[in-house]
Amino acid sequence: MSLISPREVVIALMMLFPHMQHRECVVAHQEQIIQSLETIEITYPEMPVEHITSIGFVETHLGCDPSSGGNWGAPVSRLRRNVAGTPLQAARILWRSYEVCGNNWEAAMRRFRTGVCMPTTIGTRYGRMAMNVSYRLETQTLRNRH
Repeated sequence: MSLISPREVVIALMMLFPHMQHRECVVAHQEQIIQSLETIEITYPEMPVEHITSIGFVETHLGCDPSSGGNWGAPVSRLRRNVAGTPLQAARILWRSYEVCGNNWEAAMRRFRTGVCMPTTIGTRYGRMAMNVSYRLETQTLRNRH
C-alpha cells in the first residue's frame, strides 16, 4: 500500500493546481475519483497512488476532459486506440509498463504514452512531466501532514 492515501493525493492536487482546467468537474467528481484510486490501490498495492493520479491528471484531468468520456487515458484496446479506458485499465497499463520497463516509473510513464520504454522526444517530455506532478503531489501531501 502507498504511504499516501487517495484522499490526501486528491487534496494535494487541488492545492497544487488551483486553476487547473476542468477544476469544477474534478471537484464535483472528487469522491468518485477517490473511490477509483482506492480500487486501484487494492488491485495494485505496490503502485504509488500519486503515480496513477498524475497519469490520470495529465492525460484527461482525471476523466474531466470532455473528450475522455469520463475515463483516464489508456486506450481500451489495441483495436480502439482513440477510446480512453477506465481508471483501472489505465492502472493496469501503467503497472504492466512498470514491469516491462525494468521497474522504472519514468520509463513506465513513457511507455504508457508512447508504447516504448526508451526515451523519445514525446515520451521523455511526457514521462518527466508526469513524474514531476507525482513528486509534487507527494511533497504537498507530506507538507499538509505537518
